Amino acid sequence: ESGATENLWLNLSDGFIGSGRRNWDGSGGNGAALRHYEEMKAQGKDYPLAVKLGTITPNGADVFSYAPDENDLVTDANLKDHLSHWGIDIMKQTKTDKTMAELTLDLNQTFEFDKVTEAGKDLQAVSGAGRIGLSNLGNSCYIASILQLLASIDDVAAPNMAMAASLRASVPASSEATADELVQFAKAMEALRGDRYAGVNANAAPPEDGATPTPTPLRIAPRLFRTLLGQGHSEFSSARQQDALEYLGHLIDRMESAERSGASRIEASGASGLGWRPLKQLFEFEVEERLFDPESQTVRYTRRPELYLGVNVPLDRAVNSSEVAASDSEAAKRRKLEEAGACTYVSSDGTATDNAAAAAPPAPDAAMDTEMVPAKVVPRVPLLSCIDSFAATEVVEFNSPAMDGKQVNAQKSTRFATFPPYMLVAIHRYYFDKNWRPAKLDVEVEAPAELNLESLRAHGIRDGEVPMPDAPEGSGAAPASTRFSPDADIIAQIVAMGFEENGAKKACKATNNSGVEAAMEWVLSHMGDADFHTPYVEEEEAAPSASASTAVTREDGPGIYELVGFVSHVGANTACGHYVCHARRTESPPVAGASTLGPWLLFNDEKVALSQETPVDRGYVYLYRRRASS
Repeated sequence: ESGATENLWLNLSDGFIGSGRRNWDGSGGNGAALRHYEEMKAQGKDYPLAVKLGTITPNGADVFSYAPDENDLVTDANLKDHLSHWGIDIMKQTKTDKTMAELTLDLNQTFEFDKVTEAGKDLQAVSGAGRIGLSNLGNSCYIASILQLLASIDDVAAPNMAMAASLRASVPASSEATADELVQFAKAMEALRGDRYAGVNANAAPPEDGATPTPTPLRIAPRLFRTLLGQGHSEFSSARQQDALEYLGHLIDRMESAERSGASRIEASGASGLGWRPLKQLFEFEVEERLFDPESQTVRYTRRPELYLGVNVPLDRAVNSSEVAASDSEAAKRRKLEEAGACTYVSSDGTATDNAAAAAPPAPDAAMDTEMVPAKVVPRVPLLSCIDSFAATEVVEFNSPAMDGKQVNAQKSTRFATFPPYMLVAIHRYYFDKNWRPAKLDVEVEAPAELNLESLRAHGIRDGEVPMPDAPEGSGAAPASTRFSPDADIIAQIVAMGFEENGAKKACKATNNSGVEAAMEWVLSHMGDADFHTPYVEEEEAAPSASASTAVTREDGPGIYELVGFVSHVGANTACGHYVCHARRTESPPVAGASTLGPWLLFNDEKVALSQETPVDRGYVYLYRRRASS
């Protein structure tokens, strides 16, 4: 009745063809097939069964029952005969429309993309200083999202903008500004937070009515920055999509090296009076690890630096677990029906019989509202639950020096020894499935606007605790700080999957023997590195002295933060898909130490707009800044 050519359902009782109902996202049909069923029902004719045209193949089809006690896809072992009643030869049919299972997958993937990018919303485009986008150079959205996140930090943007001219003028004669990381980073901050690119695009066509053109930002193409930061790295120098979090760490490491070699130039630029600090210093913090041996009642405290807080997502802490279970059960049922060829039992004359109920699977406790694709219920886990999981005590096997190297089940817990000015929180959404294919957790993480971590502050050894002795020489219980030994089991499992032993050992070293999954992730990310196959060399490290442990000064302060921005990812894994950044910024020009943040902005490559429904629960990397003292 509407002229629709897709999502059409044939009533198996009287041959009426009508469109299906509207899906949860607004797509789909107009519900003609359901209205026909209701009209026939009002006349005393119970014709509940309909087959979706375009899904009919020799292997089956999608068939839906409108009967109130079913209201779902149902099965039929005699579909061939039932379709033949209407002149349809099942053996000659080919698939031309999507099945319910395929629509479910498509709609859920579209939903994630639309939610993260706020597609479909009437977003107000914005321009001007601090609201400048970056052109996509081809799989460069991971770079753009990280640069926009860093540019949202006034303590990064303001000093670099102020130093930019001096840094350009002080480039050594033996080098060029295009090959200078300090210059290129400052240039990026100038472009993103300054007003140089906020004017009228001279190449834009003027309005036909002769009106004054609306100022629009020029497209900034960070080609030099991408090329320079990618030099020497097998992945970041390629045109392939990359992990934004890994790129952030790479960028900070490269800037650390550039800051060290250009220290005199930075000082000559007046850095000390501009609030400049090394980039890594803004984020790096120390965690304190406590290891308790219950048999000897001794403890060992060690510290290590971290650039970001990486947390796993404990799905058992989802606040909507019952709804998720019901949704998963319904999805499993639909998959089973799809595999069987979803259809129902219909009598040879084309009418539904009492046997239909017997052939159909049991009706769910809460019947589906329609033959439409249902919205998938995604687990919602509070970020604080993720952090609690990070800080939880775990039992680990340990060769205790207090027990002459005897293996004991020690208790390990982690706390924050220092709190940095800016806390990066990375959600471990990505993992390897049982077939060692990269996959992604479809989960919403409820990130709060304010994050208080003070309850997790470390306190060091307490009164009454007995320090664990150092292992005597030759005891086999050498402290971890003296020699690192790659885990033989992890190496064996990685080698069994076809990877080279030297690479497996380096993966163990890089991930501190944290497990096969983490090591395998490192292998897949670094297997293209030039030194991946070179022999692994065991490093002997002297235990740090008391003076050495204080050589590096890290900022510390209250562990109370407010959310500034986050990077989100759409796609099955970090090697594909798309990245965007949402951020709040102070008014431009930025001032180091400024406190008042503006509205949420969406940075989607060159597009910049005011955010309407900020998808805070879909973040991959969150940026928190220390809350200003009241």
